[in-house]
Amino acid sequence: MKRRLLAAALSLLVLSACGPGGDVTPASEYETAQAERRSLVLTVEASGVIEPVRTVEIKSKASGEILELGADTGDTVQQGALLVRIDPRTPRNRFDQAVAQSKAAQAKLVNARGQLERGEKLLTNAWINQADYDQLVLNVATAESEVVAAKVAVENARIALDDTEVRAPSDGTILSKRVERGQVISSPTMDVGGGTLLMTMAELGEVRVRARVDETDIGKLEPGMEAGISVASYPGRRFSGTIEKIEPQAIVEQNVTLFPVLISLPNEERLLRPGMNVEADFDVARREDVLTVPVTALRTERDIDTTAAIIGVDAASIRVSVAPAGPGSVGTASEDAAGLGGAFWVVVDRSGTLTPAPIVTGMTDLDRVEVTQGLAAGDVVLVLPSSSLIETQERLQNFMRSRGGIPGITQRPQEQQATPQPGGAPPRGR
Repeated sequence: MKRRLLAAALSLLVLSACGPGGDVTPASEYETAQAERRSLVLTVEASGVIEPVRTVEIKSKASGEILELGADTGDTVQQGALLVRIDPRTPRNRFDQAVAQSKAAQAKLVNARGQLERGEKLLTNAWINQADYDQLVLNVATAESEVVAAKVAVENARIALDDTEVRAPSDGTILSKRVERGQVISSPTMDVGGGTLLMTMAELGEVRVRARVDETDIGKLEPGMEAGISVASYPGRRFSGTIEKIEPQAIVEQNVTLFPVLISLPNEERLLRPGMNVEADFDVARREDVLTVPVTALRTERDIDTTAAIIGVDAASIRVSVAPAGPGSVGTASEDAAGLGGAFWVVVDRSGTLTPAPIVTGMTDLDRVEVTQGLAAGDVVLVLPSSSLIETQERLQNFMRSRGGIPGITQRPQEQQATPQPGGAPPRGR
């Protein structure tokens, strides 16, 4: 559409250069288009990258030599599968020592309780004094505390022994591996970092796309909306996802304000991998089987004089003919996500007679626009230069240049240097 508008602008310049006495280009040399019933879809596009929904860091709280690795990068593992086994000799010795100390503490408690029972009888018969009896009571309490401490030591030693075998906390895929067999690791027991990092893993049955959407389009999106995903690795194949969340904090890249949009994406076949670049598109508006004409066929009130000169009709008669067919004045458009809804007019070719006709428009996909009133299927309209549409295009270009340009939208140099075709706008190439 940009090329058409630029060509139309250049045609206007040529027409103006002719002056009042110059030859006017006949309307028949301009392109015509039919009013056709079509489906219109307004799409927002964005780029992004695939990332796991949840990434888990596998760490070891045990120290020692790595004896065995149960998985490598890219392997899919089940919950509980052995990932890393560390030399268990020192933790096993500490466990055995703790068990022995626990048994000794139990025996000491049994002995202290027996002495206390005998002391109660001796105290009753006045064979010992109260101080001796109190010491026996204290001995029992001390033995009980030693038993509790021994049980805790046994449990801690068992945990340390179990830590020598690192197992998968859930089903998932190994994303990276930081250690190798034979490597000696050190994991301080008081380390607040949680131990030595061994691997990272994630469940890739469902992934997430972090797309970056321009601030001008973010208002058209909402959670729950469907998204189409394309990746370069699988050309021609589309994946379907759902908007999970729109993050509130914007990011600025090359003077362009973007908002991260998170898209949930099923991945049962495990084809999509973290780090893949994707293109996402969102259908924000859709109309099925509606009457449409090209956007470039629309006329506004500011086009009346120019159009009158082109088609050889008195401008006053055009003003009378294009009284609004619906609410609003001629050439006003509503500001909504669908674009050009409002009152316009077009030049209709009816059996060789060029007739200005008011119309009411609805949604547009930026190429064609829905016509809700004023035309019938099969009507032929003229595609003529429009000064208001050209000015809109210029404002858009200035806006893009002020923001440093957007890939895929910024005009290419060869397009800026295009020359007008004699006799009017170039063919649309449809």
